[in-house]
Amino acid sequence: MKIWHGYGSEHSSNLVMIGHFKTAEDAEKTQKLIEQLTKGLDGKIDIGTSRDRFGDDVLDFLREINCYGLSPSELEQFLYDISTKVEGNKIILTTEESEVSAFFKLMLEKGAKVELYSAHDYPEAEYGRGK
Repeated sequence: MKIWHGYGSEHSSNLVMIGHFKTAEDAEKTQKLIEQLTKGLDGKIDIGTSRDRFGDDVLDFLREINCYGLSPSELEQFLYDISTKVEGNKIILTTEESEVSAFFKLMLEKGAKVELYSAHDYPEAEYGRGK
């Protein structure tokens, strides 16, 4: 009999990121930018493909939507399984992924104060998977 020992990751961080904006309008504009990036990058990049440069089509798209603060390696995060919603002046992002630097940078760039936590460690918090 063979016993195999290995390490596996199941992407179960139950991560919550809340961007607190000064106005509801700022939150809505940022949400729309996240949606634009998610839709616009679909088909232009592949998850898991290492990249250190923007392709011409991606660069043209980023110029079109006036988005300059993200690195080529962060763009695939917009293709991950995430959920976002706007509540007043807040954007609430939930995901099982731990790589969320693109969203963090985007929210900071748009003027948000950002709160980030694992709902596994804070089950009493208002947001997270199962809430």
